Amino acid sequence: MPIRKQLFNAPFIISLGSGAGKILSNIPLSDKYYKIAVNSSSKDLEMIESKVDAILSCGGNGSGMSPEQGSKDMKAGLKKLKHLLGEVLEETKTTSVDVIPVIISLGHGFGSGSSYLALDALKEEYKDSLIIPFVVTPFTWEGEGVIKRAYESLKDLTELTTCVIISNEEVGNLYKHIGSSYDRINIMLGEVISDFLQAMSATDGIIQTVDKSDLRKMLSGELATMRYAKLRNANEVTVRMIKEDMEKRFLKVEFKHFKPAPPKLHVFYCIDGKGPLNPKNLGEIQEYIASREYVNQDELKPLLIERKRGKGCNFLWLESGYKLACDKNIYGVY
Repeated sequence: MPIRKQLFNAPFIISLGSGAGKILSNIPLSDKYYKIAVNSSSKDLEMIESKVDAILSCGGNGSGMSPEQGSKDMKAGLKKLKHLLGEVLEETKTTSVDVIPVIISLGHGFGSGSSYLALDALKEEYKDSLIIPFVVTPFTWEGEGVIKRAYESLKDLTELTTCVIISNEEVGNLYKHIGSSYDRINIMLGEVISDFLQAMSATDGIIQTVDKSDLRKMLSGELATMRYAKLRNANEVTVRMIKEDMEKRFLKVEFKHFKPAPPKLHVFYCIDGKGPLNPKNLGEIQEYIASREYVNQDELKPLLIERKRGKGCNFLWLESGYKLACDKNIYGVY
């Protein structure tokens, strides 16, 4: 019988920066998540106000292209953010917070400047919680200065926690055959993060699960990357699909910009959707992943969920253990 319990309690999700706010506004989450958009630009917040649960303006006039100003703006609004989070917990009668998802857009002023201060404060306030930053890096056409700011900020953030990095550049390149615009990419990223969080907070159909300790161990090293496929049913998740259709179906980051450290990466995969799950397919997938030389087999654990409701099946693959390394032709020299 499936274990009927909620996996992880994540009462709120926070965005830092204008780009992150747009992604948050495209997350089709249920009312179990309180979506909070934080930014220094009141104008950008007003554009998404109807699509999130709360907006928090730090400064109001925007941080421009200055991370230093972004940090000052966040410092001025930090007390208000803590108060708002406390109100959410009180309203929802939440006594424990397992996971805190934070979407961060890097490269400009507020996202780059506010993120370290915000994550550090969250770690101090919620010591037992697992903070998962989804860090979105910019397009190359935004300029070398933007790229440099983004990756300098990212390097600072990896001192606090493992960052799940999503490259706008690589996602755009991967899906250019369908004519992905900036808005379409925001929608796509919102869907992916939403599906990840929905799986993490499942309450029914759970066959095999992971706990907070498992997830904390799997999120190792400086960086993690996520791959993603939306399928019709769970039976479509096969080794052949993983091997042959990865480039076509997966949201991913190009690995040539990273080097693994430690040598064995941690892998977590999630199959969430219409079952029944095929035991033969599951065995082959587990065997295939375990056979990869770069995988730490001791930390290889799946999350398997057979939903009685819902549309289709989501397959997510998370790898962690990468160190930040930049290709100067892509990310600038610094």
